[in-house]
Amino acid sequence: MTIMPIKNEQQGEQAQVAQHNTTNQLKKIRSALLALRDAVILLNDDDGLEWWNQAAEDLLLLQSSNKGQSIFDFITVPEFRQYYQAIMPPSDGVHMVSWRDPKRYLKCELTPFGDEKLLIIYDVTRLQHLEQMRRDFVANVSHELRTPLTVLMGYLENFSDQEDMPPQWRRGFELMTQQTARMNRIVNDLLLLSRIEIEETHELNDIDMTKLLTHIYDDAQAYNQEYGHTIHLQIDTYDGLYGSEMYLTSALSNLVINAIKYTPKGGNIAISWTKTSEGCRFAVEDDGLGIAPQHIERLTERFYRIDSGRSRATGGTGLGLAIVKHVLYQHEAQLTIESVEGKGSTFSAVFPSAYVRSAHAP
Repeated sequence: MTIMPIKNEQQGEQAQVAQHNTTNQLKKIRSALLALRDAVILLNDDDGLEWWNQAAEDLLLLQSSNKGQSIFDFITVPEFRQYYQAIMPPSDGVHMVSWRDPKRYLKCELTPFGDEKLLIIYDVTRLQHLEQMRRDFVANVSHELRTPLTVLMGYLENFSDQEDMPPQWRRGFELMTQQTARMNRIVNDLLLLSRIEIEETHELNDIDMTKLLTHIYDDAQAYNQEYGHTIHLQIDTYDGLYGSEMYLTSALSNLVINAIKYTPKGGNIAISWTKTSEGCRFAVEDDGLGIAPQHIERLTERFYRIDSGRSRATGGTGLGLAIVKHVLYQHEAQLTIESVEGKGSTFSAVFPSAYVRSAHAP
């Protein structure tokens, strides 16, 4: 009978210690959030302000009396409201110009926090300037290279056509012609990538995907003549897209041409357009060489190559998938790559419902 009170007393002491430790941990977390240079704001389910750190107070000019007010009373940028209210907001947040200082750039990220939301605002001004410098450099250098390359290609073509050219020189001219043509393709892809990155807004229209995919299929069949693959086109929905037809044609064609180039002769390639619960899915499936898991995450990096020799032999520039990634990003779709070595690969993208345009079968 004397054991139970002692046990209860011990349990009570353990509970007090646990509560004390939890309280100390919460104090440390709160102190860390208060000390962050990035703005941190806790929002309730009505989008009202519940708690914020010093950085958020300085950025939004908050006072204790502002508790409970809507976040939209303080951040009036349309891009923020669109991001905040999106059904599937971009995972990397939203970038925008500061509403107080047009020379500053901010990045907002929203994270569910129980029944509430945690909003973090970063100052990315320096990163934005560095990124702009990189874009300008690539665009300017690529543009300046076009003129000398055009001159070189012209003279090489003229010299190569000379019937009296010594045999020992002909091979050299053939190699120079191939390499200048490859460099020209790289320059063109760099310029295209720069335009896609710089043009935050571009001409958007309703796109007939049946017509677009049929055009891509016809081009693929023409390109496929030296490979001898069997190419199938499966269209399960007549729904179209709202977007940039020029950029989408370039990106989707790139995926199809890659499947043709990197599948051994006589392979099978399937192009499909289907409706899903999230929107519409474009996919290219092949039974080619496949890709090792360690390469998949890096495939969309500029100039990243699994096999440099094979890429050069097929005329690749190493920029195709980077272009695809940026085009899909502009349409809020993401490139998904599934592959098994020796069995083949599937490259796909699901376009969200906001970009899908419903259509009836003809």
